[in-house]
Amino acid sequence: MEEPPAFSEFTDSVMDIALRRMRAEDVSQVADIEREAFAPLSLGTPFKRDLNNRYVRYLVAHWPDNSPEPSEEPEVPPDSPPQSSIWGRVVRTVQGVVRRDESPAPGEDIVGYVGMWFQGNEAHITEIAVRHDLRGNGLGELLLIGSVRAAVENGSSVVTLEVRVSNFIAQRLYEKYGFKTAGVRKGYYTNNREDALIMTTSPVHTDDYQKLFASLQNSFTVRYGKITLL
Repeated sequence: MEEPPAFSEFTDSVMDIALRRMRAEDVSQVADIEREAFAPLSLGTPFKRDLNNRYVRYLVAHWPDNSPEPSEEPEVPPDSPPQSSIWGRVVRTVQGVVRRDESPAPGEDIVGYVGMWFQGNEAHITEIAVRHDLRGNGLGELLLIGSVRAAVENGSSVVTLEVRVSNFIAQRLYEKYGFKTAGVRKGYYTNNREDALIMTTSPVHTDDYQKLFASLQNSFTVRYGKITLL
């Protein structure tokens, strides 16, 4: 898997972000994010052509068209940690409820994407990328959650990916979601011939994995807010 520089450590924040399948009108933004994330590599992924490939899926993280306003303020446990605003664009109101504070820049409602190939019983993550100025706020984890959900929905048995041997932060995230090292691809990354670790989950439809995945999604929503898949 080609990937951007190591994910930053996640910060406490809540996101007003949704996930959905990529559309034709998203392609230019997704291509911009790819160029930014993977420079100086030039992947040139044929996103528009891939829209018609049933074995390929792209999910995009985006600002929703309409952000809900809170109707009432639920209780927040007294020991809840203070929360920061997210990227200066949304303001936390109460636990799990957020609203947009400022509109995103024109033509920049897509904030990240993940690409997957479905091959036999395997769902292979090819790319995860987030806009540079929005990294470190849980978007990479959100996209990973979306990809595992897509794999389960597709009936795939396992999820696989490649990660740079030097990208320890990303490796910790993947390990958290049950990925284990299954091998090494020597000289995989073309810009510096760095090796890649091949990582794979255990079967994602088993009770054990589903319990782990449910627990991780719950922890994510407590920290960042609900996960919206459209």
